[in-house]
Amino acid sequence: MGSDDGHKVGDNGLPIMSAEDVKPKYMGILAFTFAPLLIGLGIAYAIYTFGATGAYDKRIKALLATDLHWACAAVVVLGRTIAFVNIYPTVHKSQIMKRNSGNLRSNPFIYKALGKDAAPNAVVFDDAGAVGAYNRANRSLHHMIENYGALVAGLVLAAHVFAFPVFVCVCIFGLGRVMHQVGYTTGYGGHGAGFGLSLAAQVTLEGLLALVFLKGQKLL
Repeated sequence: MGSDDGHKVGDNGLPIMSAEDVKPKYMGILAFTFAPLLIGLGIAYAIYTFGATGAYDKRIKALLATDLHWACAAVVVLGRTIAFVNIYPTVHKSQIMKRNSGNLRSNPFIYKALGKDAAPNAVVFDDAGAVGAYNRANRSLHHMIENYGALVAGLVLAAHVFAFPVFVCVCIFGLGRVMHQVGYTTGYGGHGAGFGLSLAAQVTLEGLLALVFLKGQKLL
């Protein structure tokens, strides 16, 4: 046996988990799915209230005339679906990895060998040196693709009402993703600030779309 960031590991190379560790934990799933949207809606409401409210109202009215507030709602539903399917695997991740398992946590899959006399070792990303940096940089790319569907789907729709705020959101998203990727090459954890920025931009755009829908339903 060896160690991984201070934790004992089994013969397969994965951390040895306690009986408590292997219990699935679902408590944070719904919170992480919906709480960011509420934050985004709060930011969107501030943009609407302290920005060009009169112009926004005229543009929202034009969207409502063609029932496009339902398209806005559809993007929000898509965004929260994407959020759920990205966070749900962490229920099982926490059963096989610890919070401070370091670079091991960058692995979206754990492989094993098959066939006669196959070794029991888990097969994971090489995390050392330039190879490790390369693997994590590509993991960051995959992470962006896994998460940005609602941003792409709602970009033009939201820009019809909130053109400049959407531009700012995309700039922040882009900066966040660059920080995420470059930071990830330094090791697990270096991506955190970039993740926070890009997430804030995404949920703000969703919040703008949610605001249009709520206005259409006369709930705001």
